[in-house]
Formats: sequence, C-alpha cells, structure tokens
Amino acid sequence: MLLDPLWTLWPFVAALIAMVAWRLWGDRVRRALRAHDQRRLDADLQAYVDRMNPNAHFRQSVDQINDATPPVEPQKDGAATWMNQTFSTREEAEAARWRHVITEARAFYQDVDRNLGHKIRGPQR
Repeated sequence: MLLDPLWTLWPFVAALIAMVAWRLWGDRVRRALRAHDQRRLDADLQAYVDRMNPNAHFRQSVDQINDATPPVEPQKDGAATWMNQTFSTREEAEAARWRHVITEARAFYQDVDRNLGHKIRGPQR
C-alpha cells in the first residue's frame, strides 16, 4: 500500500521530463522533420517529372555516378585535392571531377550500346 502513491507519481515525472526536453530540442526536431518532408516532396516531384520525360534515365545515371564519385577535398592554402591529384584551385578540381563523371556516364552508355549490338560512332576506348 505504501508504494501505490509512488507508482502514480512516475507518469507525471515522465511527462514533465518530456515537456522540458521538447522545450530544449523541439525546434531542432521540427526543423529536421520539415527538411525531411521537403526532401521527400522534391523526390516525389522529380519522380513525377521523370515519368513524363523519356530521357530522364540520362540524368539519373549522371546523378548516380556523381554520388559515387569521391568529393573534392579543399586544402588550407587554397589548393584542392581529388583522387590523389592536387589542383591549384577548387574550381579546377571540381571541373576535373565533373569531366570524370561525364566520361564515366558516356562509357556506361557506350557499353550498353555495345552489349545491345548497336554501332558506336566516334573514338572507342
């Protein structure tokens, strides 16, 4: 009988802790949820646009290769490194990275064409 009042107190303590936690971190949680919802809406809109565009697979392939390519790492002196190469500016490194992404995408589609038996124009690797 002596423990019954204590057991009825704990739900109120838990509610009080939850209210204090919400006051402290509620804005961060709401911002994170809004950002997640916005990313999801953007992805849904992009999927809708992609269904209307018969050439959307080109953008999707480039996006996938871009995501798989390692990023440029800036250095303290203004230079940048990418794939163990040092460039004098970050812009040069980003341009080299983008050329790599486009070259990989082009090679992917050339391999697809070769596998399907299509003739490929231009220089071959």
